[in-house]
Amino acid sequence: MKKSIYLIIVIVMSLAMCSCQISNNENIETKSEDYTTEFIKKLNRMDVLIDNPKDSSETTNDENQEYKSSNWYVDHMILPDNKTIVSMYLVKIKTHLYNLVTEGDLVLNEYDLTDLYLNKSPKQNEFEDFYNWYLFGTQSDSENGYQKYNYYYKGIAIGYRLYRDINGSNFKDKEIKYLTAEESFELEQWIKENPDYELASEEPNYYFLLEILGVENLPEVATEGERIYTFY
Repeated sequence: MKKSIYLIIVIVMSLAMCSCQISNNENIETKSEDYTTEFIKKLNRMDVLIDNPKDSSETTNDENQEYKSSNWYVDHMILPDNKTIVSMYLVKIKTHLYNLVTEGDLVLNEYDLTDLYLNKSPKQNEFEDFYNWYLFGTQSDSENGYQKYNYYYKGIAIGYRLYRDINGSNFKDKEIKYLTAEESFELEQWIKENPDYELASEEPNYYFLLEILGVENLPEVATEGERIYTFY
């Protein structure tokens, strides 16, 4: 009788332990899925994800080719889920801008993003700081990274046109949408070394670019109202 009771107790305890183990494993899997989902959402909020190319039945071959040949698509990676496409061009540009503004040294390459996706990256805290800056700014600067990127991107485009006007050719003999991130940084350096102060007084985005590049003796930039209503 005692042996039977003991056997029943052992069986019940074993089943309880198995149940707890299954429950723990399910909790771990759920947490892992929650983390992965949230990480992809963060990348999406930072506008660095790429939609899959449209089906050829919806677009022409030329349109698909142009889509795939732009810099933001050419330099890309696919996360371990085999479906999420990340524009490494945009990641490089935005982390570069983040470093310029915050005097940081963050680098996020394909291996870093894979490790972040798998929740095993030593750069987790750095990524979170970058993400928060992009969405919310900092305590000392309420303008977030999204706003600053718009200024920066438009400033680079103005600098690109300035280079073309001065040199009579496109930078690297390429349209701007085909410049790699590294070539864009070279253009940025040219802009820094060849500032147009008159243009800076008229174009706020170009002025902002020169400002974050550390160009000195910048003139005051005209407000939008002054640019519109100044007739003489």
